[in-house]
Amino acid sequence: MTNNITKIHTPYHELGDGSPLVPEWAQHRSVYRSAGRTLYLVETDSLATAHRDLDTLSNRGWDVRIERSGLNPTANISLSRKAA
Repeated sequence: MTNNITKIHTPYHELGDGSPLVPEWAQHRSVYRSAGRTLYLVETDSLATAHRDLDTLSNRGWDVRIERSGLNPTANISLSRKAA
């Protein structure tokens, strides 16, 4: 029997130190997969709360992009990283 264990690479596992942790600021979430890359789209109206987590993800190799539309309190966040 072969034990092939692959570490899961999601932003939620990164924030949870191995166990998934979906923060409260991540209100609406979607995942899109393509060859060699996975894109996580997150919508939040708590961007100020999210900044520390987003900085952590950025420092761990995630591409973090934030889009805001005018005075709307909602922000769209995209998180991606090349497949391991």
